[in-house]
Amino acid sequence: MHNLPTLSRIGHVLNSYLLFFIAFLLLLSCDESETTDPTPPEPEPTITSISPTSGSVGDEVTITGTNFSSTLNENTVTFNGAEAAVEVASATQLIVKVPEDATTGPVAVTVNEKTVSGPDFTIAPANIFDCSQNEITENTTWEDIVAGDDADYIINCAISVKENALLTIEPGVIIQFEGQQSGIFTSEGGGLKAVGTSTDPIQFLGTSDNPGVWKGIYFGSNHPENRLEHVVVKHAGRTASSQSGEVAAVQLNRDEESKAAIVSTTIEDNEGYGLFVTDESVLSEFAENTITGNTQAPVGLYFNQLGSLDSDSDYQGNDDEYIEVRENEIEDEEVTIPMVNVPYRFVESTRYDITQLLTISAGNTLEFVSGSGLRLGSPGTDCGETTGALNATGTVEEPIVFRGINEGRGSWLGIGFNSSSPNNKLIYCEISGGGSADFYNASDFAANVTLQCESKVTIQNSTISESGGYGIYILDEDAQLDQFTANTISNNELSPIWLHFPQVDQLDAASVYAEGNGQMYIEVEGDGVEDTDLTVKKLEVPYRISPDGLGRETFVGRVLTIEPGVVMEFETSAGIILGSPGTDCGVTSGVFNAVGTAEEPIVLKGVTEGQGTWVGVGINSSSDQNKLIYCTLSGGGSSQLYNAGGQGNLVIHCEGRAEVSNSTISDSGGWGIDFVQGGNSLTESDNTFSNNADGDIAEN
Repeated sequence: MHNLPTLSRIGHVLNSYLLFFIAFLLLLSCDESETTDPTPPEPEPTITSISPTSGSVGDEVTITGTNFSSTLNENTVTFNGAEAAVEVASATQLIVKVPEDATTGPVAVTVNEKTVSGPDFTIAPANIFDCSQNEITENTTWEDIVAGDDADYIINCAISVKENALLTIEPGVIIQFEGQQSGIFTSEGGGLKAVGTSTDPIQFLGTSDNPGVWKGIYFGSNHPENRLEHVVVKHAGRTASSQSGEVAAVQLNRDEESKAAIVSTTIEDNEGYGLFVTDESVLSEFAENTITGNTQAPVGLYFNQLGSLDSDSDYQGNDDEYIEVRENEIEDEEVTIPMVNVPYRFVESTRYDITQLLTISAGNTLEFVSGSGLRLGSPGTDCGETTGALNATGTVEEPIVFRGINEGRGSWLGIGFNSSSPNNKLIYCEISGGGSADFYNASDFAANVTLQCESKVTIQNSTISESGGYGIYILDEDAQLDQFTANTISNNELSPIWLHFPQVDQLDAASVYAEGNGQMYIEVEGDGVEDTDLTVKKLEVPYRISPDGLGRETFVGRVLTIEPGVVMEFETSAGIILGSPGTDCGVTSGVFNAVGTAEEPIVLKGVTEGQGTWVGVGINSSSDQNKLIYCTLSGGGSSQLYNAGGQGNLVIHCEGRAEVSNSTISDSGGWGIDFVQGGNSLTESDNTFSNNADGDIAEN
């Protein structure tokens, strides 16, 4: 009985522990139920590498990583934002193709809406040319392989087309070049045919927008299909051609007398010339091109190639605003220089020789460096037979301009004629700044225009100015101003014209001779009048007569007619004598007919004032046309006029006959009128005599 309480307490304690344990288990079970998630999270994808790291549109790229989906469409891959098609998929590798609109930038993978960005992928050009294959010896075609404005081919070497192969480039092809020697070159019969369309041109470009990135397109063959049509050539001109020594975007070189056609092509933003054509090359066709933005002239070529250019091309906008013309001879065929929108500049200090017909179209400007000029004939031959001709016929609206590149007198040689072709014409021309030196071997003087030998030239409605010598110099007696009308000859260093006495009737009264010339007279060498009658017209300046080439007076064996208003000035030892040298009283047909008017008297005087400053006038023919009416005759009688004597303003010799009326006869160094050897047929009236050294009229 005594142990019962103890057992009861023990039972109670056990029950308490049991209840506590059960509660703990319940609490533990409750906590585990509240903190455990039955669905584990999806792992994030990773990218460890891409291969390759660069390439072109359509290339396969392998992406290595983790946590990709093996289901193709559960993976999204982008190249700098452009989505690519997944070809193969596993948890650790994706194989994709570079999309068309991809650009250089990071590759990204998205799986289960979780995106990871990996390394950059570089979009390489469409086709980097394999320069180990740079020699093309079989017919080859380059196609347009990349859509849009991206390059189809990248070339950093010289493409050499040879062995009669033809490289054909199709419309729309874009080629980028880079490097000192990069470009396309034909030789050994190889050809380049690059023919685009107006809507799909072919483009030859540099890898950057700077002139001189690559060398250029060079034709060194005469392949019949050499052609650039609807082509753009930009950024070329890196180095000079080994043949021409010139830098140019497009060149025709000397090999095989190269030949090519260039049509509807743009050549712009290049170093050097746009186009350079060497002297043995041929532009077989050239039309409707644009050559602009180049650092030298749009075109450099040779004299005989000028006819290859065309009027419909645009040559403006280059650093040198002219067509550069090198020297050679126009000898094999006729050449017509088309009208272009920049000047032609003749850049070599020499004579450009013409032995065929050269025609210059209206509106053109020709510029010349010092020492250059246009010459009919060949070097070393002055009066040999020539077939050359120069036809420069402009219009009042479109004159043809010949000038030096520098302003002022005598900045270039001028123009020389020595053929009698009827095609020799200067009509509506402006010729200025010539006369820097004598033109032909036999020339004594410089001039804007020189006529030599039996040359014949028509000059009409033209301005001839700023010569370093004469405006026009007619070197030989047989040369002829065939039709000389309505010209202005002004501001020349010397006289407007130098010519021979038998040529004075070739001048016209409608031309202007008195504007700013250094010597305000027509300078006349006093050669004899033997073959045809001669009429001296009134001009706005005097004629100044010098002795003939042998130092003698002017002998007249034909009819010499002097029109009212004419002023003739005579140098010392100069004068006019009817007859022939060495024969005083032979039969003569010479006539001296000087009939002026009260309003327009004829003036015959010395260059300097005073008594006896020139020889005078001698008459020894019995023609009833020998007349001095309304004349002023002064300063003659400087010396004996005929072999047999006679000294005066007027000397009548042998059977000479003359009528003198209404004239003033003064300042003779001898008689006013003298007679020799029976010359006694003088009819005179209403004359005024003064200050004659020996008297007015000698006794018979």
